[in-house]
Amino acid sequence: MSRVSVAFFIRHGKASAFAATDYDQLSPPGVEQSEQLGAWLARDPLKVDAVFLGPRKRHAQTHAAVVGVLAKHGLSLPEPTMLPELDEHDGLSVVYKLLPELASGDPALKSIVEATVKGVPPSPDDVLSAFKRVTRRWVRGEIGHSEVEPWAAFRARIGRALPRIASIGRGKTALVFTSAGAIASAVADSLGIQEEEKVLALSWSLYNGSVSELDFADDRWGLRTFNGTAHLERRLVTSV
Repeated sequence: MSRVSVAFFIRHGKASAFAATDYDQLSPPGVEQSEQLGAWLARDPLKVDAVFLGPRKRHAQTHAAVVGVLAKHGLSLPEPTMLPELDEHDGLSVVYKLLPELASGDPALKSIVEATVKGVPPSPDDVLSAFKRVTRRWVRGEIGHSEVEPWAAFRARIGRALPRIASIGRGKTALVFTSAGAIASAVADSLGIQEEEKVLALSWSLYNGSVSELDFADDRWGLRTFNGTAHLERRLVTSV
């Protein structure tokens, strides 16, 4: 038996991004993505020794959809362990809290604020662009807010999650349901990436319902596969 363990990091299904209602809720495509992930696991069952969940509803809902499909095939997973350390970063809060202030010196951001004041909702592309512009500055340490966990604290938190996962021991397999930023942070740690904007860029590349495979032995982590979507229909390959 191999003495190296493997953790499959799963990004949650598509959430209700930029919706007026709760973002932390799987959208109908997100449910489909999660069910297709479950079908993939049912076709070639893994011997899963542990399951870890981030604390968000979208993490739990993705896991529940997978479990539901497996149950139809007479399969099951171990009871999940919820790890608060696997929560996503709070970049969205940074944008909401600082956007009016930052808009005064940024024409693109200003146009979004002005349109919103007039009751004209900005397009999803405009919101995503603003999110990326602001979070880049946040990651560089140029801006922050007293009510928002700093990027450096987020990265350290994910670093604390990895030993918790590794505590299952050698030669074991884990499923980890979390968000894009958390997965990017874990991948960056496994590759020794220290340039924080590159870590952020990795998070933007991750697809909903994707699978990234990391191996570990004690405190050493390595990357095997990244951002796999072969289990998803092409129409369901989404990133926001």
